[in-house]
Parts: sequence; C-alpha cells; structure tokens
Amino acid sequence: MAIVKKSLSEVSPAVRAAFQKAQDVLSKNNLAYGIELLKEIAKKDPGFLDARIMLRKAEKTKYAHMNPIQKVLAHVLCLPPILKGGALVAKSPLKALGCAEDALAINIASPLAYNLLAKAALALEAGFIAVEAYEALVDQNPKNEPNLRKLAELYEAEGQGAKVLHIRQIIAAKYPDNLEAQAALRAAAALATMEQGAWNESGSSVAKAAAAAKKNNKGKEVRDDRIIRAEEDIREMIGVYEKRVAAGDESIDMRRKLAELYQRDNRFQDAIEVYDWLVKKMGTLDPTIDKAIEACHVALSDLKVKDLQAKNAPQEEIDAEKQAIAKYRLERAEDRVRLYPNDTLIRYDLAVLYWDFRLLDKALEQFQLAQRNPQKRLSAIVYLGRCFAEKKQYDMAVEQYDKAISEMPVMDKDKMEALYHLGITCEEMGDDKRAMECFKEIYSANVNYLDVAKRMDAYYARVNAAREKAKAAEAAQ
Repeated sequence: MAIVKKSLSEVSPAVRAAFQKAQDVLSKNNLAYGIELLKEIAKKDPGFLDARIMLRKAEKTKYAHMNPIQKVLAHVLCLPPILKGGALVAKSPLKALGCAEDALAINIASPLAYNLLAKAALALEAGFIAVEAYEALVDQNPKNEPNLRKLAELYEAEGQGAKVLHIRQIIAAKYPDNLEAQAALRAAAALATMEQGAWNESGSSVAKAAAAAKKNNKGKEVRDDRIIRAEEDIREMIGVYEKRVAAGDESIDMRRKLAELYQRDNRFQDAIEVYDWLVKKMGTLDPTIDKAIEACHVALSDLKVKDLQAKNAPQEEIDAEKQAIAKYRLERAEDRVRLYPNDTLIRYDLAVLYWDFRLLDKALEQFQLAQRNPQKRLSAIVYLGRCFAEKKQYDMAVEQYDKAISEMPVMDKDKMEALYHLGITCEEMGDDKRAMECFKEIYSANVNYLDVAKRMDAYYARVNAAREKAKAAEAAQ
C-alpha cells in the first residue's frame, strides 16, 4: 500500500501524543531520546511530514556535535542496518524503510543510508520520501548527474515545477546541443509556469499581474493573454503525463497529478477515472482522493444544473438534481466518518454538512467530537453555539461563544464571526446592551462587516426613540 503525506491533524491520537512528547524532550535538549521517539514515529507513520522534518533537524544537530572519531565510528555502526535493509527492499520495503531510519539516526551523513531510503520509498510509491533522500544526496554531491536526473524526475512526479526547472537548466547548460535535454527543459518551464499559480484566482501571480495591468488601463488584454497561456500549460502537461501513461508508467504520484490537471481543465469524468485507478492501485480509499472524486461529481452536477437552466427545464427537474447531489455529498461524508472514525477533520466536514441541512442534533454530536482537532477546534465551538442558538437554547449558545472568544487574542475574521453570532444571540435574549458591545468590537475593526452597521443604527434609533418618548412623557407631567 502506498504511503501518503499526513499533517498533524491527520495522524492518530497516539502518534500525535508521541510527537508532542518528542517536542517537549527536544526542547529540554535531550537529543538522543528525542531522536529515538521521532524515529519510531517515522517507522510507524512514515507519511507524517512534521515528524520527518523534526527528526532530520535533530539528527543533523547530533552529527554537528560529533568529533572526528565519533563520525568515523558512526559510519561503521550504520552499516548493519543498511545491509539488512538492502536485503528487505524487494519483499518488505516498509521494513527496509525502517532500517534506513535506523541508519540515519546513527549517521545522518551516510549516502548509503539515503540510497536505501530512496529505494524503499520508491518501492512503497512514496515519492515525497524519495525526494527527501535524493535532495540529501544532491546536497552532498551537486555534480552527480544521475542523482540530479533522478531528483528532477521525482520533482516532476510531485508537481514541483520550479525545482524541476532549476535542475533541467543545469543539465541543459551542460549539454546545449542535446535535443532531449532541451525538450525536457521546455516541459519543465511549462510545469514551473503552472506552479506559479496560473490557475489560482486568489493571490496568485497571474491575478496580481492582471490587477497591476488594470491600473495602467491594460488589464483585460494582459489578463486574457495570461489565462490563455495558463490553459495551454495545463494541457501541455496533461499531454506529457498521458504519454507516460501510454508508455506504461504506473507511478501513483504521476497519476495523482494527472487527475488534478484534468480537474483544472474541467475534464471531470477523466479525473474520476484516474482517481478510481488510484484507489484500486493503492488498495484503499484515501480521504483526500475520496474528497477529490466527490468534488468532480459535484462539478459535473453543477454543469448539469446550468445546462438545465439554459434549456429552461422545469424547476422540479432542476431541484431534483440539486437534491440528488446534496444527498450524495452527505452520504460520502458519512461514509468517510465510518471509514476513518478517528479523523476529527472528517468529522468536522460532516458536521458542517449536517448544519447546512439543519440536522442540528447530528451536527452537535459531530462538532463536539471535532473539537479535538487543533485546526478546527475554535470553529467547531462557534458552530456548537450556532446549533444551540438555532434550537433557541440561548444560554448554552452564549457559553460556547464566550469559550471560543476567550481563546482568540487577535481580532481576525474568526473572532469577528464569533462576536457577530454572540451579538445576534444576545439580541434574541433581549440583552441589547451586550449585543452592542459585540457589534462595537467588530465595527471598530471592520465597519463593513455583514450587517453590523445596520444593527447598530437600529439600536441607536431605538435608544433615541425611547429617550424622546421619555422626554415627552416628562414634559407632559
């Protein structure tokens, strides 16, 4: 089974706890114990990137403090696990990967250990680990051309265009008359252009270029030209990957990238077929791929709805399509939770869907569990408040909002959202004074936030009207 990248939120609670313990140990300068803890994490869950990065950093620190005699000894002591791992690569690549970790923990400077790491990673179709190994080998010997070429291939499979381009430029400069090297350089340039964010609508270099051009009254021409070239780059890379597929390349990383490019090119059915191939090849339904398949089906449904609307189809037919895709999304989210019950991020996604469908009791249950996810903890608490408020259990809603806000030191969009919903809930409870305190905090940071300005105007209108009424009553006496 292929190894996939994982973030802190995606690993098991046990691995997360071990990682936090390793952090504490290293903060106390207990290097040996910290390395041992991280090494065991890397063996148990090789895809956990944060642990791998911290482990390599600790191993390099350890090596830097060795004297010459200790380094010679480390070179000798790392050989047994390397030899053992070499014999295991073909039949038990995961065990071989563990042997490579044992060797690197002894001698982080061993090229043989990195070679073993790369071989085991490739056998496990863990391209990102192979990249890690070959990057280290190239750092040790930048003139080793076979390692440079292999690293470029791995970068390409991982979609790291700028890095591919850098290596292809080095090789092409060395062989200016070699047609194959020049063709590889052109393909790398196309991939690098795509990586710059040509398809990203928000904050990308393309968007920024278009915005700058608009200021010079040339925005539309520049924007259209860049978009056209971005689309051409995507299709060029699709062609490159399709040729590799036709040639029999069964790399999981390459197929994943091809599926992503199909999505970018709105070829959603083609993307689904590639993702289905990945599921069969990997022998398991990875949550990331599952969500990508779902996104493709949703996109196809959106296209169908637009087509029905363009043909003036009966509203009942349009509504039926919308209901069908909504039901599909909910079923997929529920299936993911059944498959990965310990993944609190997946539970959060399901909870949001339950909230959207106003299945409040189910949403409450999932948001309570999703609080365990460090990335979604505060958002889940705010949603709990919204669920309680929707059920008119206002006192419980206020408790949740207060809890979330107390952990938000910075006035960002998350805190403004929590304050906004707290303010609305206070209004429903008749506590206009506290509601205004919430809205004032938001207003001082963002005068245009939702309908806060209108709510404040309405409040002051009520206050002034009450004041005038009181004055009139007093004058009448």
